[in-house]
Amino acid sequence: MKLILSFFVFAILTFSSLFPLSSGDSVLYALDEGYVVKDLSFDVNIDSFYLAGEIKGSDNSFIIKSKDGQFLREQAIENFKIYKILNDKYSNTYLLGASGDGNSTLVKLTSSLSKRWEVKIKFSDMDALSSFTVNDNQEITILGYSTYKRESDTFVIKVDRNGKVIAEKILDIGPFERPYQIQESDEGDFYITGESKDKNYDMFVCKLTKDFEILWVDYFDNGNWEDGGLSLELNSEDVIATGYSGKEGWYVFDTVFLKYSKEGNVSTFARKSFSGGSDWIRQFKRNGDYYYVFLWDILTGKEYTLKLDYYFDILTKNEIAKEETPLKIINIRDKTYLVFLRQNTVYIRDLG
Repeated sequence: MKLILSFFVFAILTFSSLFPLSSGDSVLYALDEGYVVKDLSFDVNIDSFYLAGEIKGSDNSFIIKSKDGQFLREQAIENFKIYKILNDKYSNTYLLGASGDGNSTLVKLTSSLSKRWEVKIKFSDMDALSSFTVNDNQEITILGYSTYKRESDTFVIKVDRNGKVIAEKILDIGPFERPYQIQESDEGDFYITGESKDKNYDMFVCKLTKDFEILWVDYFDNGNWEDGGLSLELNSEDVIATGYSGKEGWYVFDTVFLKYSKEGNVSTFARKSFSGGSDWIRQFKRNGDYYYVFLWDILTGKEYTLKLDYYFDILTKNEIAKEETPLKIINIRDKTYLVFLRQNTVYIRDLG
């Protein structure tokens, strides 16, 4: 894989600051029509945004870095399709995606977007990557699953700051597993949520040691209903998991929340119907005493942003317009925003 610095500076609209305009939205960028954004990140250490995505008509991807509305750098990556992007506390950038040979690949870039290293990730010919996280030691942990006929196994892999794989393991959580998110605690333990199927789908939450040994697994099984975990948030005392739960064959899902102690004891359970149709949480984010949700109603296709209180009750609910494509909910210090696309222009919206 070859990294090439692109000197093509596309049109950038004037940055209107992170404080919302009277309409509640602020313009971040106007992208060239050949650019398709897939993910973004915000580096709080240097107040910089990173946009990552694909270049139409090619097998290449791009990363754009900007600060205070000023274009800083663009990097094109040949023969690479970006899935996700992260930054660490030292302003390094990590890209998770697929290289031209079809293998899942992790790439590390410096703060100037120069390539530091890349590493291939392969457990089988049918791997799918779900989530990744990076800690203060610049260790990256990747979560995925490998599908074999009717079985699916969860795997985790840890890569050190120099690109060396230092730990990997296939977890035995159930006969069929699809993990969706991994989080690392300040103590170096890991938490995973997803769905596990025996006769029907169950939501699972598990805790791993730093060496990927399973400490505990908890299953949420509402009888013959279909249940699955979609997202996690951590605080100093609790693990909060959210997922879906609905009658088999109906596919009308409610949202469920389970709050665990670090020892695996459930202290809170809540069941909500946010959309009035069929809930599917696409992102769950905590900021202080509030939770923020990007929600998709499977039945109607409508999308919403929600602000929830401590008890997961709705404080604000706003429908996302059809012409808007949500990208991500991000925290910038004590504020939470939705970043979205409208006609290839990137906007940011204060969620209150």
